[in-house]
Amino acid sequence: MRCAPALGLAMPLALVAAGGVCAEDPGAALFEQHCVVCHQKQGEGAPGLAPRLANNLTEHAKNESGRAYLAQLVVSGMMGPIVSGGEPFNSAMPTFVALSDEEIVAVVGYVLGELNGVPAEQRVTQQDVAAARQRALPPHEVRRMRGK
Repeated sequence: MRCAPALGLAMPLALVAAGGVCAEDPGAALFEQHCVVCHQKQGEGAPGLAPRLANNLTEHAKNESGRAYLAQLVVSGMMGPIVSGGEPFNSAMPTFVALSDEEIVAVVGYVLGELNGVPAEQRVTQQDVAAARQRALPPHEVRRMRGK
């Protein structure tokens, strides 16, 4: 499914639900709105800036700690050096704490489902996001969660 480009960074999800950008998949619209600038349209990433998301997150989704990491990553952001897909990165991902729990579940669900083929039962839940909000880590601490 293809969606029209987002209309701006502050576009409310209500517009999406009302038939605006991508009524069928709010996660796709949120990805377009918040993630494409760094991770690119198909989740292919940008060398030296942002890692590939497509076909690169399946292992994280396979277990509870990996899903907790993904939820924390979106809620708290991340900074510091990582290696992803064999490529080094040393930049920062911003926090998306302004998104609602439902929006975070939708966008991470889109990334895991559409870009990684992860089944619904292995995706981040609202409980994962709520727990991440309760934990509220600084971005450098989120990097330490990676790979655990």
